[in-house]
Amino acid sequence: MVLVNKISKYYVIFILAIGAALTGLLFLYFRPVVHGAVLRTPTIDIPITVADTAQSREQGLSGTASLPSNTGMLFVFDASGKYGFWMKDMQYPLDFVWIDENFTIVDITSNVAANTYPTVFYPAQPIRYMLEVNANFSTAHSLAIGQTVQLIKK
Repeated sequence: MVLVNKISKYYVIFILAIGAALTGLLFLYFRPVVHGAVLRTPTIDIPITVADTAQSREQGLSGTASLPSNTGMLFVFDASGKYGFWMKDMQYPLDFVWIDENFTIVDITSNVAANTYPTVFYPAQPIRYMLEVNANFSTAHSLAIGQTVQLIKK
């Protein structure tokens, strides 16, 4: 009887471990980050470019002449943290919309001028995503801390 209980105990642990591993793999496979996505805010759908690699996050919008109206770039990080952003090689001002792992807006830095480099801007609390949009976009579209946004695959 003792042998059967030990086998049953290890069998249950094994099954739970397999389940946890499969859940993790499914999360990675179906994570809501794709190129050509739309970020839905409470007030507008924003076609976005996704920067989800170290190279694309470093490049960002640097060196671009402009950002088309009502579009943005979504920076995606592997884990939540207080990531800093600067305006190196930028030609136009931006709003930074800081978003946590639950897609809740936790901070907004408005009208960041192109000439602020090398100043680094940080969110008030850890984030998983950061949306760059044209300056004054967040005010014009009534974005506010506490609102939830959605990422929609296209």
